[in-house]
Amino acid sequence: MKALILYLALAFALPASKRESVSDIANLVGDWNGTSLCQVKPSACHDESVIFRLSHPHDNKITVQADKLVDGKPVTMGSGEWTYDEAAHSLTWQIPRGTWKLVVEGNEMNGTLVVPENVIFRRIHLTKSK
Repeated sequence: MKALILYLALAFALPASKRESVSDIANLVGDWNGTSLCQVKPSACHDESVIFRLSHPHDNKITVQADKLVDGKPVTMGSGEWTYDEAAHSLTWQIPRGTWKLVVEGNEMNGTLVVPENVIFRRIHLTKSK
């Protein structure tokens, strides 16, 4: 109860624009299920069913753990701290092999992994679990 009162006190102490961004990124927390489809064929890449687990939002950052499903069981492929762009409603994560970008549209996210030379390597479609 004390935590709820503290949250409400802080939420209303912030300017409206800050409340919206905190609320906006906080709404992303949870599991997002979908597909990650290869765009470069032939290649060693495989189409996958995936779960992106979003947690620990703070400022404009959120932790994303990406799992693929193998025989119906999640296998973690990696995790990192993604940057949320409030105006664009998008998440990005720079890695040495490229840039992940997801655009949030309600309970769906669509995006890509773009590798060097501006090649779209994967297309991702996710829906938030209820």
